[in-house]
Amino acid sequence: MRWSSYTPKPVSQPCAAARNASKVPSSLWGCNGEMFNSSGPLTDFAFAGYGAGMEKIPDLPVTVDVRRDFQAAGDGKKDDTAAVLAALKATREAGGVIYFPPGKYLLTNQLNLTSNQVLRGAGRDATNLFFNTSLQQLHGWGPHWKAGMEKSPYTWAGGLISTQREKRLFDPRSLYLANLTRPAARGDTRLHLGFYRDNVKRADALLVPGQWMSLTMVETPKAELAKHLINNRTQPGNRLGPDFGNRQMFTHMTRVVAVGPDWVDIERPLHVDVSLLFKPTVYRSNNFKVTGVGVEDLQIEFPWTPYLGHHEEPGYNAIEYEAAVNSWVRRVRILNADSGIKIYSSIFNTVSDVEIGITPKPRRGGRWYGRNNVVQAAEKDGHMAIALHWASFDNLVEKFNITNAIFYHELLVAGYSAHNVFAGGSGVDVCLDHHGGAPHNNLWTDIDLGAGQAAMRWSGDPQHFPFAGANNVFWNIWASRMPVKYDYVGRLANSNRRTDMYLQRRMTKLPVMSRPASIQGYAQVVVDMPLDNQIPPIKEAADWLILYKPMERVWPPNLLTAMQATRAQRLKLASNPRTLAQLTGQHVPPATPSVPGSNSHSGGGSSSSRVVSPRCEQNSC
Repeated sequence: MRWSSYTPKPVSQPCAAARNASKVPSSLWGCNGEMFNSSGPLTDFAFAGYGAGMEKIPDLPVTVDVRRDFQAAGDGKKDDTAAVLAALKATREAGGVIYFPPGKYLLTNQLNLTSNQVLRGAGRDATNLFFNTSLQQLHGWGPHWKAGMEKSPYTWAGGLISTQREKRLFDPRSLYLANLTRPAARGDTRLHLGFYRDNVKRADALLVPGQWMSLTMVETPKAELAKHLINNRTQPGNRLGPDFGNRQMFTHMTRVVAVGPDWVDIERPLHVDVSLLFKPTVYRSNNFKVTGVGVEDLQIEFPWTPYLGHHEEPGYNAIEYEAAVNSWVRRVRILNADSGIKIYSSIFNTVSDVEIGITPKPRRGGRWYGRNNVVQAAEKDGHMAIALHWASFDNLVEKFNITNAIFYHELLVAGYSAHNVFAGGSGVDVCLDHHGGAPHNNLWTDIDLGAGQAAMRWSGDPQHFPFAGANNVFWNIWASRMPVKYDYVGRLANSNRRTDMYLQRRMTKLPVMSRPASIQGYAQVVVDMPLDNQIPPIKEAADWLILYKPMERVWPPNLLTAMQATRAQRLKLASNPRTLAQLTGQHVPPATPSVPGSNSHSGGGSSSSRVVSPRCEQNSC
């Protein structure tokens, strides 16, 4: 994109906080965001998570107690499935918090959640949901699976705790507002509109300041959108077009700041260039299937079994959300899972303070009759730890710890997904996997990779190439347990190991990448991450922006928290308490101009444009 020839400027403003922390302010950000440029290398990630990053996850009162109200035993011996399913049925219409008092709850079936249903325990050390049955045991392998010769149907799909699946996730007819009539560039905040719904003649008859809207783009049968998302640098895989052509694969959610006869000003700058080739369209909002779903304060455990191997999984999958908005997983531990947490086609969700591991010993090391009729060894403990799948936007994964397990994909983002954030976590040997379909404009910040040998072992089906799109940002990524080279052994033997590990990770020549840059996307932003830029593949990636100085730590250490702290400086509208209702289509008081997701639209048609009044800077509009 336009910033591929970007030249950083020196930071001129004094930065006491950075100096006191022995860190150096980045020229991309400065001390407090004064050097941030929305059309430059960085994207504004402050909208990630529940309530567009502007609201806290609610602490709701308990609605039902599975022991008190449905006679669950919680002793780990009696099957409590019937009691839990009864609690889900009792709260299906109105929603509510289903409370699990301390205990071990033996479960033998899936728990399917709908809007505003929350599973809450007494803490992950007190409440244990023990699923002793896999998805394969519940549903069989399916008609096409053959051991060692075909992918398991549960490699990607399904969760023992999941939201209900539906075929139609989006109703464009009822939510359509207008089309774009002109292209727009990264960093722009004005869109030019035409072709309005219901034969309306003006943009200000459909949009009002303060309301949420979504801008979408459609993939073409030739996968030209995916190519656009890697700056047209190479050809996409031959299955992207057939699999995703004519589908809406790009979403930019934002609030309206001002609107005129044929234009709208949006609060959130565009993070990609917008071309008319991709049929850019404005909608009230996405029509999400579920909202307000939560899993919190509990442990999810599966029986320890040897891992069967890549794509052979029987489906010990913990949590799967699909088409969810403003939902969450927090303060949860997951043990012995094939896949931990999976989120599909969802926006504005938070995964926070989760532990994913195994007990009592590694699951890897087993042997199975694998591809090409060859006996192979299972070299990992599971398939995915936390994954954000196809067309997922603005989700936040924070404070994670992959404790004692190695997955093929610890942290995964795939399929056109953008504006997602992974922040403040650690693992044994973390892979920051970009898994095909040009995921772009995602942030990875303040992460301890552990061994640091798999960080850029990006993967996926070559037919869904490119594995990564442009503008992914890697900010303050390190490896605290990088294997010690011979040169460091003597020094570490008689010194502070923790301090010297820091020096080692700063000076080591061990790379944290294992694939050529030429297949990892283009125009990536790498800040304070010890890539060995002497490796030839890095030199070939001329439009990667790599800012790394071995003996300097970057300021701010966590780019997400820095952006959150300075969000008000960049927003035209003040954070208001109606954000959640607007995003989900719930009823709001008449004072709110419009409700994205409803089937009505605002009237009007005055000759002057509508703008946000000055009071909106402090109060709700």
